[in-house]
Amino acid sequence: MDPRPLFQALDALCQDNMCYFRVSGSDAGARLVLALSRIQEQTRGLEPSLRALAAVCPLFDLDSHTPANGYRSLLKVVMSCAQHILHKCRYITASRRSLFFRAVHNCLELEAYGAALTQLRALLCFAQRLLTANQHGDLFFRQERGLSEEFLREYSTMHKGCFYGRCLGFQVRPLLHTCVPPHSPR
Repeated sequence: MDPRPLFQALDALCQDNMCYFRVSGSDAGARLVLALSRIQEQTRGLEPSLRALAAVCPLFDLDSHTPANGYRSLLKVVMSCAQHILHKCRYITASRRSLFFRAVHNCLELEAYGAALTQLRALLCFAQRLLTANQHGDLFFRQERGLSEEFLREYSTMHKGCFYGRCLGFQVRPLLHTCVPPHSPR
């Protein structure tokens, strides 16, 4: 999947909402502008990395009939996060003039997903480092020391809390909704 249309739409919506809330003068409006600006910054850095990783993903598939590996999973999670942010930005654009629009709630959502996107970008950068450090076509790092230890150190310092709370299960949420019987409360 080419990420450009998604990121172009997201960039345009972020820009539109930033222009709208910049003149609001409220604290929530200022926080929304900051959250949207951070999301724009992350997505602009993500797009080239996603395309580069997508180009090499087929090298690590189990076989030609099973297009699956950890790099593909990472790409899907990043795209899922970006799509969720896109849906939230569309909702904000459509309802920001409504009397019932909750600016603080939507700001908290964007801040949470922006933090998740930041951590996913860090994981994506590390995945690219693994690809360049490994021999061509090798999935696993062969050395005992060095990058493996660095990866564990870096992983232990990553902020993982952003994937809980508001962002919990964002990558599987549509799948879970189809598993819930229609008469059960969601």
